[in-house]
Amino acid sequence: MSKINWGRLIVGSLIAAIIMFVTDGFIHETIAKSDWKAVYDGLRAAEPEPHGSSMIYFALFELGRGFTAMMFYVTMRSFFGAGPKTAVLAGIVGWIAFSLTGPVQFIPLGFFSNALWIKVGAIHLITSIIATIAGAALYKDADSPAVAKTL
Repeated sequence: MSKINWGRLIVGSLIAAIIMFVTDGFIHETIAKSDWKAVYDGLRAAEPEPHGSSMIYFALFELGRGFTAMMFYVTMRSFFGAGPKTAVLAGIVGWIAFSLTGPVQFIPLGFFSNALWIKVGAIHLITSIIATIAGAALYKDADSPAVAKTL
């Protein structure tokens, strides 16, 4: 296995996280807005007021999501080779870990609905794959001759 190029891993993770953050905000504020309203109505809870500090939590979550997807990609390269096929696989694994299995635990508690889970999960599959491909496009192993010459 090649040495991890931590600098490129971090940059790729940031690119993936930015894509995930922007698309996630769009998804939840437009496409899934009525689903969230139904969840809050079902809980008899008021929707939270938008607050700037809440963006920090969302950003941290997306940083974790982006970093995890890129770590999957970097690890999987030695088994499947570098490139978009491996990035797609890594994006799918990250999607399973974050978007598919994570929210399902909140459905029986009423904090997430089946409709919301399916809708957001389906869209997250696409955005996870795209974000991971974008981050992976910037990654090269540390001991690669091309990296040694450019860095």
